Amino acid sequence: MGKWIGIGLAVVGIVTVAFIVVAALFPDFRVAARDIAIVILAVFQMIAAILTIALLLAILYAVRMIRRLARDTVAPKIDMLSAKVDLLLDTTRSITDNVRDTTATVSTTTVYIAEQAVSPVIRVAGLIAGVRAAARFLARRGAVEEVDKG
Repeated sequence: MGKWIGIGLAVVGIVTVAFIVVAALFPDFRVAARDIAIVILAVFQMIAAILTIALLLAILYAVRMIRRLARDTVAPKIDMLSAKVDLLLDTTRSITDNVRDTTATVSTTTVYIAEQAVSPVIRVAGLIAGVRAAARFLARRGAVEEVDKG
């Protein structure tokens, strides 16, 4: 590959030297070369303008296709997702209300059971414990007196 680069540079150098020599020997050649250079540059500028316009049209087409894809595909999916999220929020709110109601019911039931069922059982258990303690005390008292007398 380096060989081809060297050959290309040599050809460009030879053409440049030949152009300078011919321009020095023939003054009319400079005028013709200038006109040819202006025409070549104008052609290249027109090609660049046409390529720029083609590139601009390609970008506009791509943007239009992306916009159409977003409008036809993405936007309906976002709307569907939004509807599902709204439904999920409504369901969550109803579940939260049910949990709140259940919590209130459990709290009320707990208070009722504590007042109506557990409290009397505790009183009866306390009374039985007191009777038992009194019976033990009285039973010991008689046993202690007999031991002291004997």
